[in-house]
Amino acid sequence: MMRSLTWVFAVLLPVSAAAQMAPDSPPIVSLREGRASTALHGSQGAQLVARKIKERTGSQGDITVEFVRIVRFTEQPRCGRVGYTLYQKSSTTAWGQFGGQLNVCEDGDPPLRLCRGSAVLVPANAQCKDGSWPAETPEVQAAMARAVADGSLTGEQFKAKFGGRPKKDEAKK
Repeated sequence: MMRSLTWVFAVLLPVSAAAQMAPDSPPIVSLREGRASTALHGSQGAQLVARKIKERTGSQGDITVEFVRIVRFTEQPRCGRVGYTLYQKSSTTAWGQFGGQLNVCEDGDPPLRLCRGSAVLVPANAQCKDGSWPAETPEVQAAMARAVADGSLTGEQFKAKFGGRPKKDEAKK
């Protein structure tokens, strides 16, 4: 499992790691149009994953990253949840273990959030008047809960399972 997760980061982070995505990026296009794809990143890690997939399927067809709109949010209709996975068209094989979901808006930003005790939506990076950080709206929280119910990890579960590596001195203890 850890090895698969490492490959996910090597393969997909170059596609989706930016805090704000370009309007023509595949996640944004899939939000607008329902589906989009892009070539697999050319990094060494991504190419290793591609070779392993081709060995397993017995097909030398290209491996792409496929994006699909899962839901548009009703409170923020220009925002929604997008899923992504690796796909090999020649073998019609999707590799869900190399995928995930993200919340994004058509402008490339994450959905707006709420400060405690306020109904006004604010940017995700805004600080609330009480000094706290805004929370996801109930609609976005529900979409994230559905993803977790379908097998995704919460942020806390991820940290608990794959938290930071021990420093060299700590590993010897």
